[in-house]
Amino acid sequence: MRNWQKGMLATAVTVGLIFSSVGQVPALANSATTSTQKKISKLVVDTKTVKLKKAGTQQLTVRVQYTDKTTEDVTQQAEWTSSDSDIASVDKGLVTAVSSGKTRVKASFEGKSVNIPVEIDVISKLTADQKKLALSVGGTKQVNATATFSDKSTGDVTAQAEWESDDKAIVTVTNGLVTAVGSGTAKVKVKYGGKSVSIPVEVDVVSKLDSDKKKLYLRPDTTQSVTLLATLSTKEKVDVTSKAKWTTDDAKVATVENGVVTTVGSGKTRIKATYGGKTISIPVESAVISKMEFDMKKADLKVGESKDLKVSVIYTDKTKVDVTTDADWISTNSSVVTVVDGKITAVKAGRATIAATYNGKVVKIQVTVK
Repeated sequence: MRNWQKGMLATAVTVGLIFSSVGQVPALANSATTSTQKKISKLVVDTKTVKLKKAGTQQLTVRVQYTDKTTEDVTQQAEWTSSDSDIASVDKGLVTAVSSGKTRVKASFEGKSVNIPVEIDVISKLTADQKKLALSVGGTKQVNATATFSDKSTGDVTAQAEWESDDKAIVTVTNGLVTAVGSGTAKVKVKYGGKSVSIPVEVDVVSKLDSDKKKLYLRPDTTQSVTLLATLSTKEKVDVTSKAKWTTDDAKVATVENGVVTTVGSGKTRIKATYGGKTISIPVESAVISKMEFDMKKADLKVGESKDLKVSVIYTDKTKVDVTTDADWISTNSSVVTVVDGKITAVKAGRATIAATYNGKVVKIQVTVK
């Protein structure tokens, strides 16, 4: 009986030990899991580069990638920093553009980190809508600037850009408005976002001068206007008569002012017009009298009869002018014929010669009185 009890006790102890060891299995399993916790391989961001305009924002997402290739979003848990907060700030992955330039934002988590380049208003190209300008003094032209940003978008930056002229005595520029103030060549430069463009400007730079008169024939004490045309480098023709410098080779023959030529005395000379570095010369001939004539070949009168003689001069320019009242008259025999301002009167029978003199020219006519 006692041996049976001992046997039962031994069995009970053995079963207890078995159940006791079974209860301890979960604790061992937890310990194994802790010892094999996942390891981070790297941090991965959903955007490789951030490109924004001023005041723009962009939300970044950062994920951890474990060695077993699984990933987890840690955007909120990561530490975010900007290498230049004056250009861009970052808070829990939200990047905010502050001013133009380049910087980087950094995400850090569990000893790992990743950097993301940030570009704010960084442009890849700057262009102007005018390649070259040709103006006259006092003229204006608006030039517009367009920026192509790194995100391929474009924008008019005329008002925001910096404009300058390399010679303010020739051109000035404000917000792209170019004003010509003096003749010559200059360059206008526009700068924005680290880029710049230069626009050559020509003010009253002339490729050719022309006048509407190739040669002038004028009678003494008369005037005639000459129009001066400048062909600019743009092929545009501009009336520059009042802007040109006018001179004469001989002021005793002809004078000139603003294209108005006045003959003073007889002879030949040249007037010259200078503008935009070019000069044109125009021959001027103060027309001289080539011929003087009466309106009749001969005159026959009776005693007491009168007639009016008319005398004209013909100039080298083919014009004919009546100078009867301006001429000097004389009769070679006033006892036969008298003359006053071309009016001849027969006094007695006979013959006389009537002469008319004007500007050194003389013409004569024979008068017979019966």
